[in-house]
Amino acid sequence: MSRRVPEFAVLIGVVLGLSVVVTGVTLGWGLYATTVVGALVSYPFVGFGIVRDSDPAATLRPRWLLGLGGAIAAAGALGTLVDDPTAGGVLRAALVGLALGTPPAGYATRYGAGVNPLTPRATAGVGVAAGLALLAFGLFVGQPLVGVVAGGVCALGAALYATARGVDFDRRTKRLAASVGGLLGVAIVGIGVASGGALGEWLLVGTAVALVPGLYAALTLEKESRTG
Repeated sequence: MSRRVPEFAVLIGVVLGLSVVVTGVTLGWGLYATTVVGALVSYPFVGFGIVRDSDPAATLRPRWLLGLGGAIAAAGALGTLVDDPTAGGVLRAALVGLALGTPPAGYATRYGAGVNPLTPRATAGVGVAAGLALLAFGLFVGQPLVGVVAGGVCALGAALYATARGVDFDRRTKRLAASVGGLLGVAIVGIGVASGGALGEWLLVGTAVALVPGLYAALTLEKESRTG
């Protein structure tokens, strides 16, 4: 019976997700609402099944789950963009896609889906660059909070992926990243206040920028202690 519990949880999640899709189509929900509600309903059950399963990769193939998660993330991003086809909508679409796609991507990384054509170090570089681009885009379109969240998720996810794939950033590199993040955060606060923005909002944005490198260091502390 204990073996069936994880599989049953996954099955419940899939059934509930499909039920939301059918309901959304029947009631005329938009693509964004249908996708997000379906993910919110199904992801917790699938996650519970993965955590409780002694061999989750045998129950849920990493490539299959990654493909399904990618489709859900793309649908959510597209639905956001259809509802708001503006520059701000593009940024929010990126955030929705990242939020929906990160859990299945993390699962695929953990269980070796092996579909990334880039090296782990190149992935980290591309992810950090994309994260900075999202941050800059958020500042440009007047949505700094959305930009910093989307950029932080992108950069942090890419760096954690590289670490999971064996890239070992030493303490000096992490300290340098923390220093750069702190300086960038202070600069963003200064620019935002100088442009007439609310101090509280810009302090939140600057603090988030400064904390991302520190969060990465904290999440990889155990790996560093094992290899040090």
